[in-house]
Amino acid sequence: MFLTITDAAQQKLAKYISPDKQVILDLDDGVGKYSKVGSCSLNMSYRLLVVDKSEDISHDYSGTLDSTIGQLHIKPYSTQYLDDNMRLDVNPRLNTLGLSSDSEQMDPNVNIVDIAKEMKE
Repeated sequence: MFLTITDAAQQKLAKYISPDKQVILDLDDGVGKYSKVGSCSLNMSYRLLVVDKSEDISHDYSGTLDSTIGQLHIKPYSTQYLDDNMRLDVNPRLNTLGLSSDSEQMDPNVNIVDIAKEMKE
């Protein structure tokens, strides 16, 4: 399983990525300390969460996913919804991040949530 993050998506993520941060590809299903609301619909909803490196996320996000920018943390059971080859790219018309696989668009609007910043405010 691999997530290709395009150059355009990497540029959008650049201000969030640093050695003192860790990135989570979060299936927003209402499980975990960063989820406030789960979705009952059949649609998959993903978010990229940015947290401090010192934050212990191992309880909910003990899985990993290889990507163009290194390993991302994930909920271990969320791999059942992911494909072998996935892609995170920018929709230039809407300036949003979209997650897709070779066979389908998984989420056309992947939000970036800077938890590290929210915790400091």
